[in-house]
Amino acid sequence: MELTTTELRRTVAPERLGFETTQTVPPTRDSIEQARARDAINFAMGMAFPGYNLYALGSPQTDMQTVVTSRLRTLAEDRRPPSDWAYLRNFDEPAQPLYLELPAADGRRFRQRMQEAIGSIRDLLPGAFSSEEFRRQSQELASSFRETQSQDMSALEAQAREMGLTLLPTPNGFVFAPVKEGKVMEQEAFMALDENERNRIQEAIRTMTQRLVERLQHYPEHEHQLIERQRELQRATAEGVIRHALVRLRTLYQDRDRAMNWLAAVEKDLLVNIDRILAAAQPAQSPMPMMGDPESWFDRYKVNVIVDHTDLTGAPVLYESNPSLDNLIGSLEQRFEFGMPVTDTNLIRAGALHRANGGYLVLDAERVLTKPFAWEALKRALTDRAIRVESVGKLLSLTYSVSLEPEAIPLDVKVVLLGSRYLYHVLRAYDNDFDTLFKVVADFDDHVDWSEDALHAYAGLIAHIVTDRSLRHLTANAVARVIEHASRLVEDQEQISTHVTDIRDLLQEADYMAQAAHARLVDRVHVQQAIEQRIYRLDRFRELVRENIAKGIIRVETRGAAVGQINGLSVVSIGHVQFGQPSRITATARLGRGELIDIERESHLGGNIHSKAVMIVSSYIGSRYARDYPLSLHATLVFEQSYGGVEGDSASVAEVCALLSAMIDRPVRQSLAITGSMDQHGLAQAIGGVNEKIEGFFDVCQTQGLSGDQGVIIPAANRQHLMLREDVVAAVEAGQFHLYTMTSVDDAIALLFAAEGEKSTDPTAIHDAVSERVIELHSLAKKHAGRDGTGNEVADKTTPPGAP
Repeated sequence: MELTTTELRRTVAPERLGFETTQTVPPTRDSIEQARARDAINFAMGMAFPGYNLYALGSPQTDMQTVVTSRLRTLAEDRRPPSDWAYLRNFDEPAQPLYLELPAADGRRFRQRMQEAIGSIRDLLPGAFSSEEFRRQSQELASSFRETQSQDMSALEAQAREMGLTLLPTPNGFVFAPVKEGKVMEQEAFMALDENERNRIQEAIRTMTQRLVERLQHYPEHEHQLIERQRELQRATAEGVIRHALVRLRTLYQDRDRAMNWLAAVEKDLLVNIDRILAAAQPAQSPMPMMGDPESWFDRYKVNVIVDHTDLTGAPVLYESNPSLDNLIGSLEQRFEFGMPVTDTNLIRAGALHRANGGYLVLDAERVLTKPFAWEALKRALTDRAIRVESVGKLLSLTYSVSLEPEAIPLDVKVVLLGSRYLYHVLRAYDNDFDTLFKVVADFDDHVDWSEDALHAYAGLIAHIVTDRSLRHLTANAVARVIEHASRLVEDQEQISTHVTDIRDLLQEADYMAQAAHARLVDRVHVQQAIEQRIYRLDRFRELVRENIAKGIIRVETRGAAVGQINGLSVVSIGHVQFGQPSRITATARLGRGELIDIERESHLGGNIHSKAVMIVSSYIGSRYARDYPLSLHATLVFEQSYGGVEGDSASVAEVCALLSAMIDRPVRQSLAITGSMDQHGLAQAIGGVNEKIEGFFDVCQTQGLSGDQGVIIPAANRQHLMLREDVVAAVEAGQFHLYTMTSVDDAIALLFAAEGEKSTDPTAIHDAVSERVIELHSLAKKHAGRDGTGNEVADKTTPPGAP
């Protein structure tokens, strides 16, 4: 069946769009309907149970990221901003920092208030210890101690006087000496005393010395009590200052148990380190290098706010473009002190999971999988519903320095993975955790149905891209050409491509063409130029092939007829550009044992699908023409001047026709090219790249000269896929080129085996000729093989009816 020009291309009437330029079209960002994907997104985000995370699968050109994040932002607007998160020093276990959860925007305020409180303590504490009241109380304690000592000594001296002794201080301590008439007795006077008196005095000295020793033994205890009382005074004084400085924080966060517990630990630590606080207030000395910076000691009281939602409205929606381990779960930064790496609570950094906690996190699946340890860390966080900050060194057990183990932060996040269909099935097959953690799939379609609503939605999308990228507005005619191109991208008159990135690129390139032409608006001609220039930039190889065909280096015949030779069609892809290329397929046939040799396969140039197609061809020949007896045929098929791989089944019908031509020695028309696969019963099946194949043969015919009888045969199932170039449609309309459809091999035979001057022939005559030739070959085979070892003829028991 020959096609008319109205069947070759679907066009958009600009007047049906309802506007003159996109200036009057409301821009809509996600106007192209992806109902299935949107429903999946809504379902996954609405499920509050664990594991209902989302895998969005589809082509990156569908702009999945934009659609997903746009929908997530809409959902996020109806939610309250989640909590702020901070890490605090653990004074009991410094290697295990504690987390603190605070209402949104309160983390920054808590940090600021804590800094002010510590600053106030540092300012007020030295003043409190130098105040008159503190000095008075301290002096009272010291005076009381001295008074107690004085009273003890006075009592001892009184007792000594009663015994005729006095207490004398010496360089080696206190001693007792006898006195007479108020004066210390000299040695000569003492020796002049009688023995009884001397013994009494010596006994008195021993008694008083023992009493003195007993009193002095209690002095260290008294001094310790004095020191304790002074410390109690210092503690009470400092406690008053500290509590006064922290009272505001305790009042504001009294309903936050973690904050209250930490403030109590801060107060305790401050009281223990009063001397360091007072020393830091002294004039700067010249410290020893190993002592470090005194100011850095106060970092222990800093609040490390790792997630701050002060400026956030709604739930967070985050896309992490580099999902490495550190960027995903956070990191422990380090600084060097005396050549050694050290870290502390203030060097903990948040990851994407922290920042998206309470909201939505969008990740590229392939990037996550290619980052070391990132995929396992993500799964662990989703499974445990907690974020643990861990370094690569720790995961590999390569960390030898003291590090931190921050307390795991509770996790409540919805994760969306963007990836291909192939990667989705790989993960399902090889990762046992995948289905548990990503229960929902959003399948993004590559095309939408062509409808009035779809056309207006596409116009809204174009208007959005124009506004978003600050491009020139498009005329309705230009929008129509863009939509036609979108239909060509999916090779379907009933569909429009949803590859937004391709359309965005086309609009930007068309804007450049309009700028070069000094045009105020982008018109159809500028869109067409952008399409042609995109092809031209990658067209060198196609031009080289055409040049070789034109020079006869690559043989392609588009006139006359030939036996066992037919023009097949293939598609070559270079970057984003595809083009069709005629391929001369030849066949030979002779007497043999039923062998159909695929030269491409034998030379290891044929792919598996092509080999399967040749087997189908062999099956069709045998089933159609040799049901009752062996097929005594040796045939070969080859793509001439093909030096690369051959793959696909779109040449099946062409190979059958070439083989039949070789078998009956009847020429086929070289003015026609054919593409189409087939089943074992000879029914034609749809193929891909139909537009490029037709245009490729048309270009060759145009180069060699259009004769008016040239054309292409395609499967009838490909009719709806036609979106041909305008010059091809014009040639068909002028009768210079033709397009035919086939439903079976018979339709192809009728066209290809037609004699010169005829449009078609009766395929029955061709089938009869083939059948006769098969019988003839069988008889010849029997004749050559029909003698036994003695030279006698062997009786023929397989002669078919009508065979000679």
